[in-house]
Amino acid sequence: MINLNKLVLLTSMLIAIIAASFSVYGIGLLFSGAAIAAMVMASALELGKLVTTSWLFRNWKLANGLMKLYMLFAVIVLMGITSLGIFGYLTSAYQKSALENELRLTKIATFEQQKVDENTNIQNFQLEIDKLYTLRSEQENRMTETLNNPLITRNPIQLQTIQGQINSQIEDINNQVKSTNEKMDSSKNQISKLDEDIIQLKIEGSEQKDITTFKFVADEFGTGMNNVAKWFIFVIIAVFDPLAVVLLIAANMSLGNIVDNVKQVKKNKIIKKPIVENEEEIDDSSDDIEKEIISEENNVPKEIIKEVEKPVEIIKEIEKPVEVIKEVEKKVEVIKEVEKPVEVVKEVIKTKEVGKQSMFSF
Repeated sequence: MINLNKLVLLTSMLIAIIAASFSVYGIGLLFSGAAIAAMVMASALELGKLVTTSWLFRNWKLANGLMKLYMLFAVIVLMGITSLGIFGYLTSAYQKSALENELRLTKIATFEQQKVDENTNIQNFQLEIDKLYTLRSEQENRMTETLNNPLITRNPIQLQTIQGQINSQIEDINNQVKSTNEKMDSSKNQISKLDEDIIQLKIEGSEQKDITTFKFVADEFGTGMNNVAKWFIFVIIAVFDPLAVVLLIAANMSLGNIVDNVKQVKKNKIIKKPIVENEEEIDDSSDDIEKEIISEENNVPKEIIKEVEKPVEIIKEIEKPVEVIKEVEKKVEVIKEVEKPVEVVKEVIKTKEVGKQSMFSF
């Protein structure tokens, strides 16, 4: 069965260590010019905060007013410093993701603008091709008119010259149409590539769960992601380090109650202990039963009871020679009682001898 007092102490230490780790790293980020020195300083202050909290709670009556005031002030300020370090750490982590997301959105916006430009180019290319087709049709119509003109057809040299000019213009128009079509195809390929890049960026953005979550919450509440992240971090630091300090105080209270209960139990045992001449007649099994009852009722660990009973066992060890002396004294008294009749007999014999001497003295 899990001991609740040990669990509270362990939880307090675990939260305090984690909070201190984040805070120390965050303070190192805030003072990047002297990161190692700042982290060492923050580590010492974190340890001092925990020790100060425990000492102040256990020695509240012993400390004077000035010490209480300063220690309370120091603990509160150190809690604020720890929260500030955690805020710096979490903010740095969020800013990294936010900057990556912002860069990704900027790229997407740029690609979208490039798509618009390429679509505009395609439209222009299409208009240019239509004009070239119109111009080529005009040249073809001109060629037809030239061939149907009897005046020109009668002059072969003039006809050949006009046909060469028209064919050259038509060929230039075809080359321009071909070049424009190539440009239009290139723009279409560029749009396809931009679409692929945009899709890839959106996939990468969807893999950032933190940004996706913040964006969803921000959209639901009609605010920005930065505000959502800021208040979420405030909520975390509001219960992180203060919870560790409160649990540490609770653990000290529990341990203090255990020690007080053990002392009270030992005091009651000493007062209620019966006085007997021969202590060997005391049943040790009753002590074991009483220990188990005390341990169950007061939730006192058996290890602490054993530690408290060690001085009593030492006293019992010291009393053993005294008991031996008492036994010896009892035997001496018995011997003295036995010697009393012998002394009486000696007195009677002496009296008889004196009587005989008096009879024969005349």
